[in-house]
This record gives sequence, structure tokens and C-alpha cells, in this order.
Amino acid sequence: MVLLRHISIALTAAVAALGSALFIALNLFYKRRIWSPQAEYCTIKEEEEERGKRQVLVLGLDGAGKSSMLQGLTPGEAAGKRGHCRPTRGFNFMSLNAPACQLDFLEIGGGEDLRRYWVEYLRKTHILVYVVDSSDRSRLPLAKAELHRLLRVEPHLPVVVLGNKQDKPNAVSVSELHEALSLSSIMEERRLFLLAAQLGSDGALRNSCRGLDTFQDLLLQLV
Repeated sequence: MVLLRHISIALTAAVAALGSALFIALNLFYKRRIWSPQAEYCTIKEEEEERGKRQVLVLGLDGAGKSSMLQGLTPGEAAGKRGHCRPTRGFNFMSLNAPACQLDFLEIGGGEDLRRYWVEYLRKTHILVYVVDSSDRSRLPLAKAELHRLLRVEPHLPVVVLGNKQDKPNAVSVSELHEALSLSSIMEERRLFLLAAQLGSDGALRNSCRGLDTFQDLLLQLV
């Protein structure tokens, strides 16, 4: 009986050790397979860049119109769905096929809880698109501060600033927006562009997106 008891204890210990080893092995094997927006975005960049795909990071304060801008670039989307975007609470991803390449857009929400993560994605992108609500004069200083924080992190990344909602009666002009964001203080070596856009909210978004065609052409030139 004593011998059987020792054998049973030994077998139990062996099974426990084998189970622990399998758990550790499986954990290491699947560790890179756990999904997260950052890991997925990194995988997209590393594995698909050679196939003519370019990453565009879309940032801006909440309510600036980032999702509406992406909808305006999306061909063939139902008109009833356009211009009725809910604020992005996390991440939004879309691809745009062009003759020269494919543009993969990653939009990150502009809420205060998400802005601290913006810089983590700068090194994984080819172009930064920063959307500003031209009609929200009270938040222009905050938009400026966040923009310059990003510019300090990646001093050579091409940047396109999109002055949105130019159709609003209280919107600042392009020249006023240039001054409010202190764009003249940015080094000349950086490729930085300021464009105006009017993203309609009546459903007929594509026809009312003034500046988006120019915006798309510019992106294709930068990549």
C-alpha cells in the first residue's frame, strides 16, 4: 500500500508538472495572437507594407469630424449613413484603394482618456492627419497644444492639418487657423499642409466635402 501511495503521488506530481509546462508553452505560443488595436495595427504595417499599403493615422479632438472625413472618402457608402457619425470611443479603421497604393486609415478617438495613447501610434504610420473643428474657437488652444505635442515626438513625419466645418458661420478662416495653431513656428524641413474642408451633415456628404478630393490627392503624393 505504501508503494502504491508513493507511485500515486509521483504520478500526480508528474501530471501537474506536465500541465504547467503545457500551459507555459501555449501561453508563449499564443501571446502574440491576443488581439489589441495596437498589436493589430503593428501587424498590418509589418506584414503588408511591402504590398503597397500605407498607413494614415487620423487624430484630433473629440467632435472635430474625423469619422465624417473618413466617411467622405469612402466610395459607394449609402447616403443615409453619411454625416451621422457617433463619436469614436476607441478605434476606427478603413481602407481606401487607389491606383498607386492602398491607404489604411486608423482613427483614434479624441477624448481626454484616449489622447494620451496617441503618441504610441506615431512611429507606425506614414502620414499624420490632424482634424480640427474650425468652428470651435474655445478649443483651438487645446487643439494646438495636442498637435504640437505630437509634432515634438515625430519631427519628420508628414502632417496634414484639416480645418473642418468651414461651412459653420462662426468658423475661423484658414489664415486665422494657421495663426491659432502656430503653424508658422514649425520647422521648414517638415512637410506640413493645411487644408480647409466642409463636411456636410445632411447625408449628401460626398458632394459637400469641399477639399476632400484635394486632400486625397495630397495623401497619395505624400506616400
